Amino acid sequence: MRNKPIKNFLSIAAVLVVCATLPASTPKSKTFRTQQDYESGEVKGVSINYNGEVSLAPRIDELHASSLPFLWASAVDSKGNVYAAGGNSGEVYKIDRNGNATKVFEVPEVHVYCLAVDKGNLYVGSSPQGKVYKVPFGKKVNASEAVFFVPEEVYIWSLVLDAQGNLFVATGEKGNIYKVSKKGEGQLFYASDEAHVRKIVMTQAGDLIAGTANNGLLLRISPQGKAFVLYDSPLVEITALLVSAEGFVYAAATGEQKTLRAAPAPSRTAQKNAESGDKGRGQGDEDDVLELHLQPLPAGGGSKQFGEVYQIAPDGVVRTYQTLKSERIYSMERAGAGSILLGTGDKGRLYKMNSRGEMTLLSAVDEMQITALQRNSENNVYIITSNPGKVYLLSAGKNKNGHFISQVIDAGVTSHWGAISWETNKAGSSGVSAVTRSGNTDKPDKTWSDWSQSYTMSAGQAIKSASARYLQVKVNLTSSNGEDSPVLREMSFSYLQRNVPPQIKQVRIHPPGEYYPESASKTKSNSIMGNGSEEGQNGFQSQSSLSRRSNKKGYRSVSWVVHDDNGDELSYSVFFRGEYDKNWRTLAEDLTGSVYSWDSRLMPDGRYFIRLEARDDRSNPPAMVLAVERVSEPFVVDNTGPAVSGIKVSQRGDATVISLTVEDAMTKLKSVEYGVNAAEWELVYPVDGICDTRLERFEITISPRLSGENSIVIKALDANGNIGFGTHNFKL
Repeated sequence: MRNKPIKNFLSIAAVLVVCATLPASTPKSKTFRTQQDYESGEVKGVSINYNGEVSLAPRIDELHASSLPFLWASAVDSKGNVYAAGGNSGEVYKIDRNGNATKVFEVPEVHVYCLAVDKGNLYVGSSPQGKVYKVPFGKKVNASEAVFFVPEEVYIWSLVLDAQGNLFVATGEKGNIYKVSKKGEGQLFYASDEAHVRKIVMTQAGDLIAGTANNGLLLRISPQGKAFVLYDSPLVEITALLVSAEGFVYAAATGEQKTLRAAPAPSRTAQKNAESGDKGRGQGDEDDVLELHLQPLPAGGGSKQFGEVYQIAPDGVVRTYQTLKSERIYSMERAGAGSILLGTGDKGRLYKMNSRGEMTLLSAVDEMQITALQRNSENNVYIITSNPGKVYLLSAGKNKNGHFISQVIDAGVTSHWGAISWETNKAGSSGVSAVTRSGNTDKPDKTWSDWSQSYTMSAGQAIKSASARYLQVKVNLTSSNGEDSPVLREMSFSYLQRNVPPQIKQVRIHPPGEYYPESASKTKSNSIMGNGSEEGQNGFQSQSSLSRRSNKKGYRSVSWVVHDDNGDELSYSVFFRGEYDKNWRTLAEDLTGSVYSWDSRLMPDGRYFIRLEARDDRSNPPAMVLAVERVSEPFVVDNTGPAVSGIKVSQRGDATVISLTVEDAMTKLKSVEYGVNAAEWELVYPVDGICDTRLERFEITISPRLSGENSIVIKALDANGNIGFGTHNFKL
């Protein structure tokens, strides 16, 4: 199967090479084969499993479109009715199996964050100014009649009933848990040190499992109110809890990381995801816990958000099953066979995680967050969303069609598209097709081409979209009966970049004496310098980036930064000329690194320029090679020390005065020292007090005055480290 698309592509590539304006010679390709490859784009109506296989997703039927922007709480009664509530209006709706919605209660508070039911009543937790209401099924009651329990706290976050009908109430901004009898008599059951107790669930043994914020603690609380920390999460908030029939506790945490700490050993799946480089699914920050759980992330938020799933075994062993680096987990529900469902934001995605911790992107909704998942006695799963608020029913059947749209693929430069092909396992009347579009902006807009006609040949078809820098692919999956589904395993396409010249970003001349010996190789004899240095070679070229820097008198170095949009392998030539020369002369050719060092003592003193030429000849045939060049700033070669002249000796009172002149042809002076009659060197300043020009006059006063035969030696140092000497013998 794979030979056909290759042949097709080669024929297309041949046409492109003839017709295009200097295309790059080596085709490139983009392949989608992992779960992350597909999830990085937009998915609708398809599932993507942990092996990177794409198939039609389970059907999701809309039951109710709420007038509320947020639905945060849900519960089901014994008849299969689902109750949903949220904000910014404290309304509670009942939705029957046919999707008929009825408002059954309304609280004066703005938000309802939690619901619970027993055989005859609906319990409603409202915020702020937290209250718990008890609403009998089938009866119309107003809020004042239904008040059941009023704690002192601001928020009512979670409600759960035990086997005896006691209601447990989790609160904030003081993280307390209350136990309320059937008569509404409440008492403090557990006072935490946390600001919020966000979620509570009951185990079969009667223990309460609680998750907190702002320190992300997971607690087991006995029926007597004794708490034990099961896990201290590295994330700030526990957002969802689930207890399996086998006694395993599953907890979801979200928010930013607190501090660096030792984490439980990851599962094989978590390790596999880390090794594959999970790039994450978004970022943001929140102002407080209320914002964290209920509002979409602000665009371009600061603190990085995470979502994690933990499994706590009955023996207390904790495993981090999944880490979502850019999605927040809002809800959890059982899915059978040891699997659980996860509802996330801010892309409204529904995941299914198996007992090994392997995740399948089961489906996605148009709304931003799946804030609640609710299973009824008939194992129907309701999906509750926010932004906007809707209620869906997860069906056992499959969608008849679905698609994924890839993220925008950047070819780097304007490119000619080759062939698109894929591997699929079709079943029954199902099928796979693809379309493409292209443009020169990094986000599709009205300047992009329209979607192309469908490609239906999995073995490969030439892409019809116009040559451009960016391409997007949409793959459509279909099934005529809603039962069979194709399985897309891999999709790829190829392209030829239009060849563009390299870009020389910088040419830098290094200070005198600086050179780079590591990764150096002997240069070719095509340099006009010859092999004149004591090492037997005139220059060195680093084969990669700047290596360890060394210092060696007389050596100079030039380095460069060059970028090629095609990613071509480049070669470099270095030329030089004097300030008044007309012609450039070769310093070195066919270099492949980014720095070149040479012995400047083989060059006469003077002002010079370096010209760097960069060519993409290592990746293109001769007719298509492109080259650019750039000239450096001028620099001085100065290997000659300062000259000492005009030494004169005179007597002045009780002192001997020696005057002289020091001059350097190219560089300003740095210091001058003298020694009289082989004594220690003494530093002397020029007449004007500052040694900062190429020509300076000096007067040396020696007291007491000298007599008889004497000698003086002058040592002058310039800014390049060159030394010049002057001597004078005299008799007084």
